[in-house]
Amino acid sequence: MADKTIFTKDDMTVVVCAYKVCDYLESSILSVLNQTVRCKTVISTSTPNDFILGLAAKYGIEVWINKNGGHANDYNFVIKQCSTKLCIMAHQDDLLNERFIEESISALSRAKDPQIAFTDYLEIHDDVIDEKPSKLIRIKKLLLLPAHIPGLLNTRFGKRLIQRLGDPISHPTVTYVVDKMPDECFRDGYRSAMDWDLWERLSREKGSFVYINKVLHYHRMHDEQATAVIVNAEGDDARYNEDMELFSRLWPKCIAKIIMKFYEKSEDVY
Repeated sequence: MADKTIFTKDDMTVVVCAYKVCDYLESSILSVLNQTVRCKTVISTSTPNDFILGLAAKYGIEVWINKNGGHANDYNFVIKQCSTKLCIMAHQDDLLNERFIEESISALSRAKDPQIAFTDYLEIHDDVIDEKPSKLIRIKKLLLLPAHIPGLLNTRFGKRLIQRLGDPISHPTVTYVVDKMPDECFRDGYRSAMDWDLWERLSREKGSFVYINKVLHYHRMHDEQATAVIVNAEGDDARYNEDMELFSRLWPKCIAKIIMKFYEKSEDVY
């Protein structure tokens, strides 16, 4: 197994992913700038406008402009542009706990051959951070119980085990080890399961997932979220079809169909 790598703040880039005009963008930027460990911070956007460029100028932040926009393309652009070993994609409407970067770098430095690190989180409703985990988060915590077994997430079996009953990894909480990412990191054929598709593919490769069992991220819930839009779209089977495909990679299809009957109910939390 590969030796541990000691990462520092110089190995990290935090990219605030901005789109059009978002009322929460400045708060997201400040949550990055107010970290206990400061590192390279940039804004990435495929929709440059006076609002985004004005905030970048206000805080002295470099802007990356992706001329080939799109959900998957925007994220892939960030990974390809990143020149450091580690990358965090901060969502424009979410907030980072002030110790997010410090804890992520520390956990990755303790791990052997890491691919990604991810943390626990709480949801934000009406600009207030929830005091307790939502039903969705409690379900994800149950799926992550095997992750508490030392060394399990260093194995293909363990990385796939935590995904057997659904996706327990929240995309906005993830730190990416850039050179461990595939050439096509996020695939354009997916809408709601674009991140889960990546975790499943990474689970087949050599390396470890690093679970940080601390609430270090705050995820804003509102109707304009991409996942919420897909789940709530009438007559749109995208969510079902993608989830069914992912379960079929992890189970025989007959079992995947049974699991999907229960998994569909998770959509009610959005």
